[in-house]
Parts: sequence; structure tokens; C-alpha cells
Amino acid sequence: MDTEIHCNCKTGCTTRRCACLKNNQPCTDKCGCTDCKNPLNDVNVDELTLCAIQNIHEYKSLTEEELETIVELPCGCESVPLRKLISPYECSECGEEYWYSFCWDDVVQDNCTWHCDICGTCRDWREWHCEECNKCTYGVTLPCEHCENPGPFSDDLDL
Repeated sequence: MDTEIHCNCKTGCTTRRCACLKNNQPCTDKCGCTDCKNPLNDVNVDELTLCAIQNIHEYKSLTEEELETIVELPCGCESVPLRKLISPYECSECGEEYWYSFCWDDVVQDNCTWHCDICGTCRDWREWHCEECNKCTYGVTLPCEHCENPGPFSDDLDL
């Protein structure tokens, strides 16, 4: 945690209006919240992917049996329990990093997929979040398909 976040919620810390939850953090004893039900409490968020944090209810609903389900990595090099893919996992043979996407219900390769903190969904590496219209859009070298914003990569192009 870079900056300490504190909330003073009076409604239970169950929505992203809670500063702690909005910043993907549990509430602490320094918070002034009332009747706290932050779903990230008692969870080590440092060991979870952003997708797992933002889908914490789905993660918490997994049974021990489901967490022990063996999953083959997309590279085909090895198979591991789902539990290991809740945080980034590096394949011992090829060195690629993988994690489980709750959004896509699948194991994804880290350098091909990312989870948009703002939209709360997993995205293909070729998508980016437009600050202008606040939506994810396709094409790292294309303008936003929603608002025509040239995007953060337009200055990197040699035209």
C-alpha cells in the first residue's frame, strides 16, 4: 500500500462509494466506518490479482474442492491447482505469467490480458481505457471508438 486510505462510511462499506473498497483495500482500525462489511476485510489483497479483488464475492464463494481443481496452463507446459492462479503464477517451464480471470472464467496470460480497475472487467492487451469518455476501447494505435479521443499512445506514433 503506497498511501493509507481511510473511510468514514455509515452504510457498511459494501459499495465502491467506500474509499477503502474503491481503492481495493480492506478497512482498518484507523477507519471511522460504522457496521463495516467491507468484503476485503480479512483478505490478503497483496496476494490477489486485481480481477480477484474486484470479484471478491466470486473468489470467496469458491470451495476448497474448487480451489484444488487442476487447471492446465494455456502454454501446455504444466497443470496447477486453481488456488495458485488467484495470484500471478509463473510457469516453471516457459516462464510465462498466468492468472485466473473471474471475468472470463478462464486462465489468461498476463502479457496478453489486463483487468481495467475503472470498468471492473478483464480486457485484451489491445484495449485501453479512455480518460475522455471513461470507457475501454479497442486499438492501442486507434482513436477511441466511443469519443474519437486520439488516446495515450498517439504521441508514440511516427507518422
